[in-house]
Amino acid sequence: MTRYQIVYNKSGYPLTTWSNNPDQAHELAEKFRKAGYSVDVWEHTDKGAHKTSL
Repeated sequence: MTRYQIVYNKSGYPLTTWSNNPDQAHELAEKFRKAGYSVDVWEHTDKGAHKTSL
C-alpha cells in the first residue's frame, strides 16, 4: 500500500497529514503552499519512503 505524507511548516514546527491518493496529496500540498507553508511530500511504500516532487 502506498501512502503520502504531507509535511508542512510555517513557524518552525512541522505538522503532518496523510493521503492514500497522489492527486489528493498534490492538491493538499498546493493549498498549504498558497497559505504560506513550506511543504514536502513523502511517498511511503512497503520498500521504504522517499521525498517526491509533488
